[in-house]
Amino acid sequence: MSEDRGKLRISNADRDQAVARLQRSLDEGRIDLSEFDERTMSVYEAKTQAELDLIFEDLPADRRGELSVPGGAPAPAEREGAAQRIRRGVPSAFHPLIVVGCITITIWLISSVASGELQNFWPAWPLGILAAIGVATWLTGDDDDDCDDDEKKKSGDGDDDGTDER
Repeated sequence: MSEDRGKLRISNADRDQAVARLQRSLDEGRIDLSEFDERTMSVYEAKTQAELDLIFEDLPADRRGELSVPGGAPAPAEREGAAQRIRRGVPSAFHPLIVVGCITITIWLISSVASGELQNFWPAWPLGILAAIGVATWLTGDDDDDCDDDEKKKSGDGDDDGTDER
């Protein structure tokens, strides 16, 4: 079966994973910078899995590669990482603004289409208020992005107190 696997053409996602693996090898000191450059060029020139396997022939097996989902689909942990990166892009103070904005603008749009004419843009009022609150919260640093960490600390403190008072 490995012979058949070697004949398979690789995707851009496979190439990206290979370059990431080379980067880890460089970070670990297994290859030097010039070798990293040469192997990276070879990765982008490779067309089949067999060609890709030759690039890693003298490097130890990557455990992360063994755990990945076949077919190029990201593993659940990778999907969670992507979701976390997206969430980090927008401060949590603005999450209500986005939700309320989607709901109110949809209602406004439906009512405008139903009446046949463009209605007054009333969602500006709640969105303006939520935007002001979001900006104030964001600027003052009262954004509760770490509320899960705070809850863990509180529950951890309660456990510590219980064990200390025996």
